[in-house]
Amino acid sequence: MAWRVGVSCADITPPLHIPELGFVPRQHRFQGVHDPLFAKALAAETDDGAAIIVTADAIGFHRNLLGEGKDFIAEFRKRVSQVTGVAFDAIMLAASHAHSTPETIGLTPLREVEGAAEWVEVLLDKLVACAVSAWKERKPAKAYVSVGEVVGVSWSRRIVGKDGKVYRLPDRPPDDQVDREDYDPQLGILLFRCNDGDIVLVNFTCHPTVVQVNDFVSADYPGALMRFVESHLPNCKMCLFTQGACGDVNPVYQTTSDFDDVALYGMVLAGEVIKQVALLRLHYGHPEREGVAQTFRRISGWRSAELTPHIAVARSEFVLPQRTDLPDPSEAEAKYREALAKVDGQIWWMRSERPLSEEEKRIGAEVRNAWERWRTALRGRNEWERRAEVQVIRLGEAALVGISGELFVSLGLSIKRSSPFPFTFVVGYANGYNGYLSPEEAWEQGGYEVSIGQWAMCGQGSGEIVMSMAERLLEVAARQKFP
Repeated sequence: MAWRVGVSCADITPPLHIPELGFVPRQHRFQGVHDPLFAKALAAETDDGAAIIVTADAIGFHRNLLGEGKDFIAEFRKRVSQVTGVAFDAIMLAASHAHSTPETIGLTPLREVEGAAEWVEVLLDKLVACAVSAWKERKPAKAYVSVGEVVGVSWSRRIVGKDGKVYRLPDRPPDDQVDREDYDPQLGILLFRCNDGDIVLVNFTCHPTVVQVNDFVSADYPGALMRFVESHLPNCKMCLFTQGACGDVNPVYQTTSDFDDVALYGMVLAGEVIKQVALLRLHYGHPEREGVAQTFRRISGWRSAELTPHIAVARSEFVLPQRTDLPDPSEAEAKYREALAKVDGQIWWMRSERPLSEEEKRIGAEVRNAWERWRTALRGRNEWERRAEVQVIRLGEAALVGISGELFVSLGLSIKRSSPFPFTFVVGYANGYNGYLSPEEAWEQGGYEVSIGQWAMCGQGSGEIVMSMAERLLEVAARQKFP
């Protein structure tokens, strides 16, 4: 048995007429491109299975991108499966969640923007072609996994005080008044060594919001990380990035709008990636010193392994509960129409091509908030909007757990701890977008992540439901024995 692995890359930088994420005053046309966006595909095959993982510099991919009655994720999988023969369930589409990218998670009526519907079709074509190309490039490989740690990049954005209140890092209470502040410093890598170069897949947990929503297209720190690895790691063929359970984890310094900070964050993370690859090269693949290597790996505590060529998949779609506090749709619509009358029915409050006065910003925010509540009241009652997915792709002793939303880090850590696999990487923003998936305590504490909005349409208990499903599917994948 052996691994056969291929990779491919596609430029998915949008045309500048595609709007960025958010609302006035932060949603309009991009002014330019700071760094291009890419989709990258990894195709892996063994004698007993195959899988394709596509990662993209994107905020995420909502299932409704193709319009009503169509499923963007299902269409992507179907087309890739038809060409490659890889099982529908074994295909993953994940996003880094970079914010200086087009609004593709269903928060605004993107398809109403001139040219956007056509662009979405082009985007889908590129993603499919990238996956197919990676499949065609498969070559024999050795596969390895390791886990490192990076501090100084990420921290909890929901620091819970002993008073029960939630704080951000700049307003953090004194140490003795902090109850909990969850984050995950683990950096995991999968290394595939082929004759024509090394392929590295990285998993790290932190919102890519160093420059937040910027007027210039950017992949934020994940893009900087991948560029640094590809340019500084000898014999590197490609570096891919997967996001973790970063629903409540931000950069230590976020929204600085400083691309130097982006580069520095990327450099810090890339340094750990390069270190892990160097250690794997040093301690594996040398039969003449395997005895000493085994002893070192055992006594050092360094988490690493050579991966047995075996692929298994488990996947489930399910409907998450509805929020119990959704506004009445008719009342919410009436309030929106009332607010809309204040701007004479115009839509500059959603997208503006000109600077706005302070009064316009105030009125625009009022209209926007009314529209948000109305849309949430409608969409939150629709089971299609609350249809979630968990996918487990087993690669030997490692497992990737795809989650279709913004899972809180405490739930992600629980999945890792309970996993039957020695190496488990949670991949957020995979195969759809269901908004924030928060634990029960977050609903009691309040805050943005559980406020009424299209970013939080699923009800209380959704986070635990997703976590439980992930744990169940990991057990299913673990029972699929090596041949």
